[in-house]
Amino acid sequence: MKKSNPWFHKILLTIYILAIVWTLRTHTARKPYPVEASSIPAAAAPASVRVISYPISRRRFAVRAYVQRAARTAGVNPRVAEWIVTHESHQQPEATGDGGESRGIWQINKAWHPEVSDACAYNVPCSTAWSLHRIRAGYADEWSTWKYCRTRFNDCPF
Repeated sequence: MKKSNPWFHKILLTIYILAIVWTLRTHTARKPYPVEASSIPAAAAPASVRVISYPISRRRFAVRAYVQRAARTAGVNPRVAEWIVTHESHQQPEATGDGGESRGIWQINKAWHPEVSDACAYNVPCSTAWSLHRIRAGYADEWSTWKYCRTRFNDCPF
């Protein structure tokens, strides 16, 4: 029987330790994400919300996970919700578009939806609850990326 290579075992042990350290770092420093008061009915907003406060790449992952989870809870296809957020803002809560008229991860337009405050539009849980409520009510076409999903984008989920 052949002797095993001691370097192979050391490499495996190192990878295992790095995986544990990475998992501990990414799952320990969580703090609650504040939900601002808004015109959203209490039933539409999730009861408790937590978002990781990390650099942009990790924050995008947290936003993506939050949107998917909230969509499932709200009865909206998570692929649709994530697709809209990705194409509207690249999952950046501070995103603005249309000369500052569209705000947040959902790019909610001030002119078309003055009922949504800036505080809510830039707040991930608040804007997500409002947007999922609109999608459930049949207004998904308010987002131009979704309206033209099949005709302009190769990665449309349907």
